[in-house]
Amino acid sequence: MKNSRSEQDIEGSHANMSFVHVLRPDIIVSSGIAELDSLCGGFKAGEMTLVDGNSSLISDLPNQLCVNTYRTFRSDTIYIDGGMCADPYRIARYARMAKLDQREVLQNVVMSRAFTVYQLSTLLQELLEPMILKRSPRTLLIGMLPALYLDPEIPAQEAQAVLSSDLQKIQNLTSRYQLITVCTNLDLMPLSPSRGLGKQLYDSVSEIVRMKQFEQYTSLELVKNQKNATIVRGAKGQLRLEAFGMVN
Repeated sequence: MKNSRSEQDIEGSHANMSFVHVLRPDIIVSSGIAELDSLCGGFKAGEMTLVDGNSSLISDLPNQLCVNTYRTFRSDTIYIDGGMCADPYRIARYARMAKLDQREVLQNVVMSRAFTVYQLSTLLQELLEPMILKRSPRTLLIGMLPALYLDPEIPAQEAQAVLSSDLQKIQNLTSRYQLITVCTNLDLMPLSPSRGLGKQLYDSVSEIVRMKQFEQYTSLELVKNQKNATIVRGAKGQLRLEAFGMVN
């Protein structure tokens, strides 16, 4: 029996189908800090986030993300250390607290350390993409990203040119491979969003999480989305689960 639908009907149905969008949940990794995850919804694939400020929580954030990436996706994390901040022992500690095999977690963290801005640029420009193709990571971490570009022996104009090229490379790889990219900057004074290297960084990322530490609390700000939250310190001697990367 012949199909009774006319060619016009079929064409019409295809035309209607073009307006149907299949929505899928975002690919997200938790920071392990309950207040931060509530504020930003976790770190998302295809986005580059800068975590900037003077809070001590920033130094442990990459360690938690290594563990949470493995726990969530059973996939690799590429961790590029641009400021002597990477600590495999702390990653292993968080893995134990999350009741994961610490060796398995560490085997899924590809760690590279740069000691000069030119070493860092070579890692980003030449070595990063081959490693992405080899390991298929879900998360890319760059610890203390701006530190090496602030070397007083490098002319400011040259540092800005190298940073601009490197940021463009990170953006392209983040988009092409749908990476969850998180860069950190832990400093006593946050970067200036209106000039120099700070402006370059702030203009290049999807979101800036500014974490400022005070005596009794830490303030959280999503600079681009203009949202705020507060982490209140517990009573003396009180431990918080997020301090051990245990919060989903």
